[in-house]
Amino acid sequence: MKRIRTGALLAGALCVLTVVPAGAINTLDVVGAGMWAVTSAAQNVLGRDGVNAAPPVQDAQSIGFTGLEKTVRANNQTIRGFQKTLNGIQNTDLDAQFFLQEMQYEAQYSQYKAEYDAYNDFINALGDPQDQTVQAQITMATRLRDLAAAGMSAMRKTIDGLDEAQEDAQEQLDDTYTATKKQLDNMVNQIVVGAQSAYIGIVTTQEGIATLDRNLASLDRNIAVVEKQVELGMASQLTLDNLRQTRRTAAAQRETLTLMQTTTENQLSLLCGNTAATTVKVTTLPTVTEQQLSDMNFEEDLKEVMANSYSIWSAQDEARKASNDYEDNVTSTVDAYEAAKLNLEYAKENAENSFRKLYLDVQDKKRLLDEAKAAYDTEKKNFDVDALQYERGMISQLDYLTAQDDLAAKQDAVNTAEHDLFTAYNTYDWAKRGYMAGGAA
Repeated sequence: MKRIRTGALLAGALCVLTVVPAGAINTLDVVGAGMWAVTSAAQNVLGRDGVNAAPPVQDAQSIGFTGLEKTVRANNQTIRGFQKTLNGIQNTDLDAQFFLQEMQYEAQYSQYKAEYDAYNDFINALGDPQDQTVQAQITMATRLRDLAAAGMSAMRKTIDGLDEAQEDAQEQLDDTYTATKKQLDNMVNQIVVGAQSAYIGIVTTQEGIATLDRNLASLDRNIAVVEKQVELGMASQLTLDNLRQTRRTAAAQRETLTLMQTTTENQLSLLCGNTAATTVKVTTLPTVTEQQLSDMNFEEDLKEVMANSYSIWSAQDEARKASNDYEDNVTSTVDAYEAAKLNLEYAKENAENSFRKLYLDVQDKKRLLDEAKAAYDTEKKNFDVDALQYERGMISQLDYLTAQDDLAAKQDAVNTAEHDLFTAYNTYDWAKRGYMAGGAA
């Protein structure tokens, strides 16, 4: 009887499933689909008291990885809110605002002018002051006339400076729009990457469930054999009990993975802009082609990283502001300006080092995939021998089915390696587009 590798397969499946990028977790929290979704999903499946309960009926929608980004960008509620914020800044009508201000200032100028004329007419009407009382009235009226004149002068300077103020305001508005768009674009990318991570997690979970199903079937076959052996005195009851416990553990792990799949599907559905009454069903993951790998060029791709990197842009923007403030003698000191320049250099170095790691990771994942394929080819040859022996009656059906499981396990390893390579390449491609998990790009 060939070996049973249930424990190793379970451990491998669960290790893959528990590795979730930090960016994906943050994204789910942003849209309100994080811990709430996990808790509610668990309660729906297990019930408030831990008793199995039927989950609510949901509409299912199929979605492919290729169209996922477009769907999230178009329908995600958080992203749509971001766009409204950006549109609000873009649609700000400074002409109207400054026209209203000019009208208000002109009205104030006219009021000051009317007060000035009134006090001046009052002084002229009094004529040559001989009486002390009249003299006091003239003195008071003169002071009030001078105040009105000062108000007229201030309003005229304000009105004359409106054009320059509007230009400054337009520059500030443009800066605000640019900065806000950069920030929101980065947050949108984070949400999209989070959705892609959820998608990959679902595919991995599904494959983990399939592996467990195969292991459960293998355990059932072996339990049946050992039960017969116990009846004949050829095996101990302890051996049988251990096998049954192994099966219970595998069955419990399958329930856990099923819950994880349901929860992640609900999370992905929310990220796609659906209501809680809708869930999504993923299809397959793309495979990285040899052409895509051969087109990778670290030096050329690094130029895209440097041009598109959000962290580098952010550091450049801070350095620009510090420089302007220092030159205009506003708030920045020479030390603050120098610190901003150092932060910019660090951002560039950090982006380059992080991108190099991503580049090397793709190469490493390709090597592991090649090894997994080679191991599968070897196992396939062994299986072909076992299949021929089974046809000739040289091995039992149990041995033949075990050989099938061994081949399937090697195929699982190939699938995992392909997913790992795709994830690494996708992360590399996102870095070129300006987003890198952890804020390095």
